[in-house]
Amino acid sequence: MAVPPPPPPPPTDPAAIRLLSTLESVCIPAAHGQGLPGLAKAAGYRKSGDNFVLKQPGYQFTILPQGSNPTQCQVNIVGPVDSESPAKPLVIALHNWAVFGHGWTLYRNDKNVIGPSEFTTRSWENNTASPPEALVLTTIRKANGSPSQRAGDTSEMIYSATKPAA
Repeated sequence: MAVPPPPPPPPTDPAAIRLLSTLESVCIPAAHGQGLPGLAKAAGYRKSGDNFVLKQPGYQFTILPQGSNPTQCQVNIVGPVDSESPAKPLVIALHNWAVFGHGWTLYRNDKNVIGPSEFTTRSWENNTASPPEALVLTTIRKANGSPSQRAGDTSEMIYSATKPAA
């Protein structure tokens, strides 16, 4: 019997490390009913209007209020530009977390140009959980593939725990 390969190494990119921490310590508990404000504050985010913001050298995360979707957690990300692939360190960290760390399935991996914008989307699903869970990372660039902001790539991570219909 063949020995399975070892798991991938943990991320070393500071933004990727913080994104995984935000996913586990803020987004997952918030989507499962814990209070987003307390979770965000405990994770080092500061209140800014209705949002929670974390500014670090090289990246900024903004957690949006849950509003009418209390089973979702949405994080807007401005991070370093990766010339090889949009948000590459974040994608690798989330993929390894979802697939190798938790047994989720890669559901979507595509790139689309709509008007002046290019959207690179990757998503993972865990349909064995109750409630089912999903994780999406979309990076938005200009249609020519250049970053949409001079300061960095713009991405959005959404975690959701889908409650069954009543």
